[in-house]
Amino acid sequence: MSNAAPTPGDRNSPTGTDGPGNQAPKAPGTSTPGTSTPGTSTPGVPASDASTRRERSGKPGRAAKQPKAAKPYKSSDDWGVFRAVVIGVGILVAGFGLYNLITGTAGLPDSSGGEVDPTLESQYRFFAAMMVGVGAAFVAIAVKFQWANMLWLVCLMVFLGGIGRVLSWAFSGTPHFTFIVLMIVELAFPPALLVWHRFIAKTSDLRREYSQQAGGDAGIAGGSR
Repeated sequence: MSNAAPTPGDRNSPTGTDGPGNQAPKAPGTSTPGTSTPGTSTPGVPASDASTRRERSGKPGRAAKQPKAAKPYKSSDDWGVFRAVVIGVGILVAGFGLYNLITGTAGLPDSSGGEVDPTLESQYRFFAAMMVGVGAAFVAIAVKFQWANMLWLVCLMVFLGGIGRVLSWAFSGTPHFTFIVLMIVELAFPPALLVWHRFIAKTSDLRREYSQQAGGDAGIAGGSR
């Protein structure tokens, strides 16, 4: 027994599965799940943000401005002039002492050039060498500034020398004008130098504290951003 051939009416019946007539027409603008159409976004995929668009276009965005770091404090900024003055004074004192060490009492302004007293000559040259040492100490303190705490001792030696000139003027008479000027310098310069030293040390401490505080505030501001 043979099966009956399908009739044209059977091909168009609703029970068919493969015929083109069985597919319902699609509304324009719609898409089947699992496929994508140009101009529409796929469900479940987020839209690209501004940074992704910049990366695709090859134009990196501007980096956020970082807070400017505070300039580190340097103690040498305050002590430069002071050290230069101390070196100059040391060279001057050492040079004057070296001159007296070489010439002896013959280099004094009021020397008559007559007979030389050996005892006076020995003592004079000894103190001239001490003057060279004082000048060298000033230079050493200015160069090796860790020794600045010894500055008061060298200044005290110079100041006591000025006191000695005052006593000589009081008990032995008025000296030459040059030594009067030296006496004034020896009495006035050491205290002024120590006061200057103390003033710079105090202001340096204040500037160091301000620099550290400014650096800490800049770091906190940068972290908060």
